[in-house]
Amino acid sequence: MRWRKTMDQAPPEKDVADAIPKPRVQTSKRLSIIWLVPLVALLIGGWLVVKTIRETGPTITIVFNSAEGLIPGKTEIKYKDVSVGKVRRIQLSDDLSQVLVTAEMAREMASHLTEEALFWVVRARVAAKEVSGIGTLLSGAYIGMLPGKQGDMMYRFVGREKPPAVMRDTPGRQFTLQSDTLGSLDIGSPVYYRQVNVGRVSDVDMADDGTSVMIEIFVEAPYHKQVKRTSRFFNASGLDMKISADGVRLDTPSLASLLVGGISFFTQPGLKAIEPVAQNHVFTLYDNRDQAEAASYSYREYYLLHFNETVRGLSPGSPVEFHGIHIGEVISVRLLFDQDNLSFRIPVLIAIEPDRIEFTGVLATPEYKVIEKLVEKGLRAQQRTGNLITGQSYVDISLHADAPYKAIDYSGTYPVLPTIPNTVEAITATAKRLLVRFNNLALEETLQDIRDAAQQVEAMTDSASLESAIDHIDQSFSEFKKIADGFNTDTLPRVNAMLDRAKAVLARGEEAMTTANTVLGEGTPVVYNLNRLLIDLQETARAVEALADYLERHPDAIVFGKGNLE
Repeated sequence: MRWRKTMDQAPPEKDVADAIPKPRVQTSKRLSIIWLVPLVALLIGGWLVVKTIRETGPTITIVFNSAEGLIPGKTEIKYKDVSVGKVRRIQLSDDLSQVLVTAEMAREMASHLTEEALFWVVRARVAAKEVSGIGTLLSGAYIGMLPGKQGDMMYRFVGREKPPAVMRDTPGRQFTLQSDTLGSLDIGSPVYYRQVNVGRVSDVDMADDGTSVMIEIFVEAPYHKQVKRTSRFFNASGLDMKISADGVRLDTPSLASLLVGGISFFTQPGLKAIEPVAQNHVFTLYDNRDQAEAASYSYREYYLLHFNETVRGLSPGSPVEFHGIHIGEVISVRLLFDQDNLSFRIPVLIAIEPDRIEFTGVLATPEYKVIEKLVEKGLRAQQRTGNLITGQSYVDISLHADAPYKAIDYSGTYPVLPTIPNTVEAITATAKRLLVRFNNLALEETLQDIRDAAQQVEAMTDSASLESAIDHIDQSFSEFKKIADGFNTDTLPRVNAMLDRAKAVLARGEEAMTTANTVLGEGTPVVYNLNRLLIDLQETARAVEALADYLERHPDAIVFGKGNLE
C-alpha cells in the first residue's frame, strides 16, 4: 500500500526540475548549410527573370476593323507558317470604331517591325477569284505577317483585311497599266502570256487626276523578262468572238478569265524588243487584242528642229518620213523671239516612232548612240513640199554625205537634230544669187571688149604685113625645094638666107599673138567675167536638173503631191 501510495503521488516539481539536466549553449563560428537553400533559390529566380526578359520580344499594337476569330492568349502571329508572336489582349479604341490587338512578338522579329511590315487576319475565304484559309476552319484564325526591311522600329500598325496579292520576297517585276475603266478586273486577277498564267493584279487605284485607273500587276520570274518596250497589254476578260468567212471564232485565255477577268500581253519585234523594261514601267491597257495590235507604235521619241526659212504648210500632224517611209509626225510648230539676238526662231517638235524601224541581227549599240552616229554621217532633217497644189509640207529625214559635220544638241529639254534648207528655198536662193551677179556684170563693156578684140584679130588678118609674111614663106619653101632637087655648093648660103627670112616671119607672128593675148589673156576682166558667168550657169543647170529629174520620175506630183503617189 505504501508502494501504491508512492506511485500515485507526483513527485515534487522542485525534484523534477533538479532531475532534468541543463543544456549547454555554445555559439557556432561557421555558417549553417541551411542558408544555401534560399541563396540558390534567389539565384535561380534571378536567372529566370533575366532569361525571360532576354527572350521576350517587343509588344506591338495592330489596328483592325474587326476581331472576328481572334482570341487573346491563343491566336498566333505567323510568318511562313512559323509562329513569331501571340495575341495578348484585345480591346476597343476610344471611339469604338476599331479594334486594338496587343501582341507580343518574338525577339528575333524586332528588327523587321518597320513601316513596311504588313499584318492581316488569315481566315477561311471563299470568293470567285480564290478559295483560301480552309485550314483555319479546324485550327482557328491567325494573323499573317510580312516582315519589313530593316529600319526604324515601330510599335503600332494598321492591319489589312485581305492578304497582299504578291509577297515582297517573290522574284519577279512589277508594272503599271493605265486604263479608262476597270471592268471585271480586281486584285488577284491573273495575267497571261501565251495562255500561261505568269502573274496577277497586285493593286488597283484611281489616277491623281481622276481620269483613268492605275492597275499594278506583278509578273513572276522568269516571265518578267518577256515584258519589253514593245509589249502590249489588253483586257482578256470574257469572250472575244469574231465572225468571218471561216466561221465563228471564240478566244479566251482560260475559263477562269470568264469568271474573274484577266489580262494578257504580247510582244512585237522591233527596236525596243531587246531588253526588258524597268520596274514600274507604265503601259496602256487596251480593251481587246485588236486595239492592242492597231496601236503597236505607241512609244515615241521627241526631237526638236530649227528652221530659218518659212514653214508654211507645216502643221501639227504633218508626216515625218525617211526615204518616203512614215516614221513619225509633227507635234507642234511655234514662233519664238530671241530678245538677246533680236531674231526669230521657229522650233518644230517632232515625234519619231522607233518601233517602225527593224534591225537585222543583234543591236549592240544603244539607240541614242545609233542616232548620234547617223547624224555624224550626215543625217539631216529638211522641210519639203508634199503637194504643190495644196501647199502641204512634211519633214524629210535622210542622209546627206556632203553635209558639214554637226552633232545632236542635248542642252535643252529635247535633243536638237541638225537641219538643212528646203530644196525649193535652195533653188530660189541660187536664182537670186545669179540675178544679183548678172546685175553686177558690166555686160555692155564686156561685149564692147569682145567686139574690139574681134576687130583687132580681123585687122591683123587683113593686114599687108601678114600677106607679105605668107608670100615670104611660100618663097622660102620654093627655094628649099630647089635646094633639095639640086644640091650644089651654094646650098648652105641659101638655107641660111631662108632661115633668116623664117625668123623674121615668126617674129611678126609673135607680135600678132602678143596683141591678141593682151585682149583675151588669162586674168583680164573679159575672161574673168566670162568664167563667173559660166559658173553661175552651171549652178542653175544643176538646180533645174534636180527638179526636172524629180518631176520626170513622178509627174503626178504636180497634181496629187508627193505624199499621195502611192
